Amino acid sequence: MAKFECTCASICPDYAHCICIDVPSTGQCHFYCEGHAALAKREDETEVGEKVSLDCRVKVDMRGASLGDVGKLVAKIANAQIYVPADRIDERRDLYLPEVSLEAVVQELGLMAVGRP
Repeated sequence: MAKFECTCASICPDYAHCICIDVPSTGQCHFYCEGHAALAKREDETEVGEKVSLDCRVKVDMRGASLGDVGKLVAKIANAQIYVPADRIDERRDLYLPEVSLEAVVQELGLMAVGRP
């Protein structure tokens, strides 16, 4: 069985704007492709719909993604409130982080996270 890849090249190959966040510990691939948000289930893992902590390890692949869209997707995944600076909400970024904490992704993008009780 071929390994499922949670990357812009495999999930959103024909889109100019893409965000893929792979959460290996839960087997989830969260992605957003030019207005189409979805959750893909890896064939080799079971689907888990739980939110993850900011110290959870993730793999991130972004191509031309707005910080507003990234903030929404991270907020959907994280057990935290995610805030995007208003003056940067439409800023577009490319980013590839092979294995980091979700908190490192938030910091790298200049977003703010406040843990949920």
